[in-house]
Amino acid sequence: MRKRIIGYSLVFILFFIADAVFVPFRLFGVGPSFLLSATVCIAMVEKERFGAIYGLVFGLFLDFASAAVFGVNALSFMIIGFIIGITVYQKIAVSFVGAFFLTSVSTVVSCCIIACAYTFFTSASIADVFLYICIPKIILTVPTVIVTYPIIKFMGKRFALHEEREGIW
Repeated sequence: MRKRIIGYSLVFILFFIADAVFVPFRLFGVGPSFLLSATVCIAMVEKERFGAIYGLVFGLFLDFASAAVFGVNALSFMIIGFIIGITVYQKIAVSFVGAFFLTSVSTVVSCCIIACAYTFFTSASIADVFLYICIPKIILTVPTVIVTYPIIKFMGKRFALHEEREGIW
């Protein structure tokens, strides 16, 4: 369990740096959310508890680094991680296509939550928020699954093999 937490924490640091510091490209000042796709992939590989906990942590750190309404990313990532953790084991297979589908759906849900928070706490119109924040975030976040899913899937398999060998499960 300790190796799993340390491994996912290292992945978090890598994606947090990609999310907050070295944003590869921006559209209308909005960059891709590697942490959201990492939350989706961790929730797919692990159970709902890990998805919710890592979603909360990833969202909190993203809230600390961004100028968004504080707590919105943490709340939306936690809910997304929990729901995906539940539905993957019951309805959706863990696959690359499933990761693309769930990342696109969760990005839309997260953007809707963020748009509602922006319009509630600021004087921005919801159409402007969707046009200049949500649509670019959806366009830029969904392709990040190409990077995040193989890393998380590989780590999940390695941790499962290690825990099976050690007799931890």
